[in-house]
Amino acid sequence: MSFLQWQIKENKFLMKHQKTIEQNVIKYIKRHNLLFGAKKILIALSGGADSVFALHFFYKYKKKYNLDIIAAHINHNLRGSESDQDEEFCRKICKNFNISFFTSGVDVKKFAKTNKLSIEESARILRYQKLEQIAENTKSDVIVTAHNINDNTETVLLNIVSGAGIDGISGIPIKRGNIIRPFLCISKEEIKNYLNNLKIKYREDSSNKNIEYKRNYLRNKIIPLIKNEMNPSLDKVILSSTEVIKNQKKVLDYFISTIINEVVSQNKTNVVIKTSKLKNYPESVLGEIFKFIFQKIINIEYSFNNFVELKELIYSQTGTKINLSKGYAAIRERGRIVISKFGNKKIDTINIAIGETIKLGEKRIIVKKLKNIPQRINEKDNTEIISADKINEKLTIRKWKAGDKIQPLGMKGNKKISDILTDLKIPSSERANKLVLLNGNDIVWLIGLKISEKYKITSKTKSVIKLCLK
Repeated sequence: MSFLQWQIKENKFLMKHQKTIEQNVIKYIKRHNLLFGAKKILIALSGGADSVFALHFFYKYKKKYNLDIIAAHINHNLRGSESDQDEEFCRKICKNFNISFFTSGVDVKKFAKTNKLSIEESARILRYQKLEQIAENTKSDVIVTAHNINDNTETVLLNIVSGAGIDGISGIPIKRGNIIRPFLCISKEEIKNYLNNLKIKYREDSSNKNIEYKRNYLRNKIIPLIKNEMNPSLDKVILSSTEVIKNQKKVLDYFISTIINEVVSQNKTNVVIKTSKLKNYPESVLGEIFKFIFQKIINIEYSFNNFVELKELIYSQTGTKINLSKGYAAIRERGRIVISKFGNKKIDTINIAIGETIKLGEKRIIVKKLKNIPQRINEKDNTEIISADKINEKLTIRKWKAGDKIQPLGMKGNKKISDILTDLKIPSSERANKLVLLNGNDIVWLIGLKISEKYKITSKTKSVIKLCLK
């Protein structure tokens, strides 16, 4: 065989190999329906082999998918001039392909220091934040990231070492929100061979060799050992396993979501869990219910200690309270647990003059002087009419506090506000936010609930005020 014949045969082999890689990606996109409804895609372009391959792939097949392609580069500013060279490299590629190019810089080190996070985690958070902003500004339907099968292996092993649950060992999501990852089915080696054979240039990140980063240590030290000594098909095995786990997780999520709909209700301020129904489920299911509430509803970190405390709270006395993170607390009430966010700041006193309306959250408090004393008083919810003979021009509103007392209408002596709230069966989660209206130091109205006997209308009353909570 002559050299020319060998070269022709070799070129045919390479072309076939390249076609196989492309077809694998096309099948993967179809199998997972990744481009359904997408007309404009934003490619996250770092300049490395993976993202350059992504740009070339979609440029080649943009007519097949009927796509408008744009690209974005996030400069992490971690490698000095090398980072700037990456940005310029990406800019030139996009110019050559006539692809709209967007770039944004982030201060990873400052963010990491402020939030006490690793450089890797900080870079990831900031990168996705910027990509989401660019996608929104450009009205892009999806964001394409070029994660490959090796990235998936590294992520799973990192999560196992870190003690992650089913979410962590299910690997990199194929699709998460508007982010898609069409290249999880191919390897870094396949991508580099593809680019090298076509003489397509890409950038090498020098920091990838720095084994001080956990991912790099796994990539350069641990994974090669596992492949050499235990299983050379490690990446494919883990990818297959993660797809099985993803499907199992979907079943679990469906099951838990069904329970959540029966057990949990929420409004703008509270999450309410029905304890009577919780007692029907084993501990493993309780843990998933609590985790769902923490991660999907109130968006705070969930720990095993939270599970233990909440499980005990189910069987605790009414009024028992446990503190959670980020200002949240869980309170045991009759037949339920209420999770609310409690501020630590002291609520200031608010002045309100006669004739004024004060807005507090979604409610309005109205103090209005009436021209005439009504002959009949129609009792309406949250509305009271009182004598104004002893009222100052300026009243005050504040949250009630321990020791506050009022002489309720029809009673001879004073009664603690706390006892009134108990008698009225006001849930513990709502008590702290109840307000009182004061005339000097004297409580006139436990707002929306009770007025003072001292301010009732009598035959001697000369002027009246209408109090209203809307």
